[in-house]
Amino acid sequence: MATKRVTRSTSRASITRSFADHVLTGTPGAPPPTLQRKSAASLTAAEQQAFKNAITRAITDGAYSTLVRIHANMSHDMHTMPHMPAGTQRFLPWHRLYLINFEQAMQRFEPAFFVPYWRWMDQSNIPSWMTGFKPAGVTDANGKPIKVTRNPGKSPDAASRKLPTSQTIQTTVMNATNYTAFTLALEGAQPYGAHNLVHMWFDGTMSNVPTAPADPMFWMHHAELDRIWWIWQQSHPAQNPSVTGADAVLDPWPEQVSAVLSISAGSHPYTYDRSQL
Repeated sequence: MATKRVTRSTSRASITRSFADHVLTGTPGAPPPTLQRKSAASLTAAEQQAFKNAITRAITDGAYSTLVRIHANMSHDMHTMPHMPAGTQRFLPWHRLYLINFEQAMQRFEPAFFVPYWRWMDQSNIPSWMTGFKPAGVTDANGKPIKVTRNPGKSPDAASRKLPTSQTIQTTVMNATNYTAFTLALEGAQPYGAHNLVHMWFDGTMSNVPTAPADPMFWMHHAELDRIWWIWQQSHPAQNPSVTGADAVLDPWPEQVSAVLSISAGSHPYTYDRSQL
């Protein structure tokens, strides 16, 4: 039987925008300020509270559930999957744009909000200030509540009971010399890529694609993946995703892959406070 490729929706009609989305900030004509994403381990008490407050308010508003549901729609082809080769190339740029949209959405509730990265390399647990933060009220596309659960390090799969080490990331990911080899090693190539391994390590909400973003640790995990890609990009500036046509459009948003290759360009520039593994 021939394999039928899932057709991604390219309609933008369902994207709701208000005039407030286009309000300019800062000095007219000046470049937008560069936001700095910090390690979750170094956040001040005020920054920790702002992160929690924004998510709690976004859940009440319904904005958070809307964002979670985007990740549940696999027609966006944002992961490596059989018979859908574009997913491998789209994985990193799609999630980079997803983080940007999440960050901007949360800034509606906390203007100074940024996505901290969780440096899971060489760790044995999540940041202590996040252990008790398992917000309720997130719902799936059918309105069914998503309960945030975690059982870290207790996965039924023995291969995902320990988090990746920096040495492993260096040898299996950072030493890759072309983009495809790099992204496959980081995402989920065998043995377990760091992305998949960390998701499975949680043994809970994070371990399932449709529900993973309901756990706020999702955003911190993907910020770390984005940081690793940014570090690798600096040594491999000519190595980029190979996509054309509709595959280059990071639906459900209108931006193309080329728009997110640099984190310092565009209307939402940002950087990281750590440029080494």
